[in-house]
Amino acid sequence: MIAALIAGMALAFTSAVPQVVSISPAARSIPANTLRLYVTFDHPARGVVSTRDLRLLDDAGRTIDGAFMDFGQDLWSPDGRRLTVLFDPGRVKRGVEGDGESAAPLQVGHSFTVEVSGKRFHYQVTPAVRTAINPQTWRLALPKAESRDALTVTFDREMDDALLRDQLEVEDARGRLQAGQTTTSSSGRVWSWRPKHGWRTGDYRLIVGNSLEDVSGNRVGEALDHEVGSPDAARESVTVPFTVKRHRE
Repeated sequence: MIAALIAGMALAFTSAVPQVVSISPAARSIPANTLRLYVTFDHPARGVVSTRDLRLLDDAGRTIDGAFMDFGQDLWSPDGRRLTVLFDPGRVKRGVEGDGESAAPLQVGHSFTVEVSGKRFHYQVTPAVRTAINPQTWRLALPKAESRDALTVTFDREMDDALLRDQLEVEDARGRLQAGQTTTSSSGRVWSWRPKHGWRTGDYRLIVGNSLEDVSGNRVGEALDHEVGSPDAARESVTVPFTVKRHRE
């Protein structure tokens, strides 16, 4: 009985120490105006880990204070496994960044490290992306009819991984949503969708939800860092048409 009790206590202790399984963006380089990070744990970490446990280190290993927003309440997914961490947008918007403690935390051409729960993730900083998402710039690799090949979309920038997984859908010419499985690349630049029942010859549409954002918070038709008075982002979803043909067509 004592052995069982000790084993139970060890299990409880182990389960109380969530392990980081991924951080997004997962690309090796991200824009200087990246808006948010997602940290995913192997089991619920709400109440065990908080935003204050994350550290941002510059390329000299020094902590960058105040890099992340502190709302007083952490932003967790419903299952308590994914923590959303936001960079202070007031320090990355064009024309408002300052010097010293007010400087943007991510400086172009430098590297930095995110440290959380004993793990470190390294990034290089590339120039800020301050333009709206334009689906017309996306490259679609089309499947063949009578196959279950994936429809693959390649973007011109790193997209927000969490939003990418639920803001793109496929419908047929009659407006019927199609069932399938979504995967995304670690770089955030490629989205793939494989149908459940296979492709039929005909016209389809890729439905782009109005909540889709890139890692810098830009949306379709609207940059996050836009000028006052410029048009707002599309309130409705937009579509990208494509046609699935037989192999010899």
